[in-house]
Amino acid sequence: MFADRNRWIASVSSLLLVLSAFSTPAHGQQFALKDGDTVVFYGDSITAQRLYTRFVEEFVLTRYPALNIHFVNAGVPGDTVYGGYAGAMAERVQRDVATFHPAHITVMLGMNDGGYVPKSEKIDAVFQQGYRQLLDALHKAAPGANFTLLTPTPYDEITHGTEFPGYSEVIVKNAEDVAGLGGELQALGEKSLTIVDANRVLTHALETANAKYPQLAPLLIPDRIHPSATGHWIVASTLMSSWHADPIVSRVLINADSVRVMERVRTSIVQLARTENGLKWTQLDEALPLPLDLNNAMTPLLFGVSDIAGNDQLILKIDSLKAGQYELYIDEKPVAEFSNGELQRGVNLALYKTPMLDQARGIDWNEERRATLDEARFILDFELKSSHSSNGADVRLSQSRDELSDTIRTSIAPKPHHFELRRK
Repeated sequence: MFADRNRWIASVSSLLLVLSAFSTPAHGQQFALKDGDTVVFYGDSITAQRLYTRFVEEFVLTRYPALNIHFVNAGVPGDTVYGGYAGAMAERVQRDVATFHPAHITVMLGMNDGGYVPKSEKIDAVFQQGYRQLLDALHKAAPGANFTLLTPTPYDEITHGTEFPGYSEVIVKNAEDVAGLGGELQALGEKSLTIVDANRVLTHALETANAKYPQLAPLLIPDRIHPSATGHWIVASTLMSSWHADPIVSRVLINADSVRVMERVRTSIVQLARTENGLKWTQLDEALPLPLDLNNAMTPLLFGVSDIAGNDQLILKIDSLKAGQYELYIDEKPVAEFSNGELQRGVNLALYKTPMLDQARGIDWNEERRATLDEARFILDFELKSSHSSNGADVRLSQSRDELSDTIRTSIAPKPHHFELRRK
């Protein structure tokens, strides 16, 4: 009864063990963020969408629930490297970055800097000069911070028509400028700088989606400028890979013949026992799967055009099972049906509806509410700053946001779950 519902997952699962070899951080590379760090996301309206920034935070919450990281969204719609309506760059850097004493700063700018006009050497030179000045100002404001430079996401002229013909080339040039400047700084010995080519990764996703999912492909960047949640998940996953996030939620290898746990990573297994027609055990993982919405029609596209499944591995492998089909139950609820061969090769339970995913989705729900409160605060501060009644509302929004933060912190600890494998 599970096969049809989960058929779209099969190709991803079969490739996962191959992909994982390429997504696992190299030996000795530690996760970039440390307990107590503050991360500031600096950017324009794409950052102000509060999507890739929220997904990065959820990635950290679910993968590293013991870490307490403070995230600040400093995205302003319409912003350029020189600033915008919420203040000039120098003002923005002091108010929106320096006051938080960040350990990490990400920068994603460039979409608005081309002026939505054809490519020009003059405009490009102005962008390069402004980007250098911005980095210098940020470095002076937070001299000990690590920097991650994200190239601007693409202006989509791949999947549908265009309003500003040729503007995708302008954004590609801006992306090359960002990567080039970052490379120069790295060559000069700047070890605290990382480059994330969001433009290349999302362009590849657009091209792949256009070939494989032509009807859904335009929904990756619906208005050509602002990525959808699917596009933001791709950016977030790429950013987390650059920070050497552990791709493993948990990994378990059980030998059914000897009823022994042969391997366990980031989890504990107790009460492993043989049953009349299979196995049962209790499992407590150290992390949760990513809160991906498996009911969303865009999720198969997300798996098909990105390597996010390789960054979300909740692996179950069982050797020496009798031939046949097996139903997996978690906490007495049916999850999926697998053959003994599939279980021997390994299945990724992060791709299925499990109680662990339900818990992660609850975190996502609260994080979305908190992002809405942050956006409301921004509107009060910059859209309605002349209002005499805004101060009280601002305090109440801050209180509500802090209350939600406390709720999220208390809900992220993984819970033990009872697994049972039943041969049909």
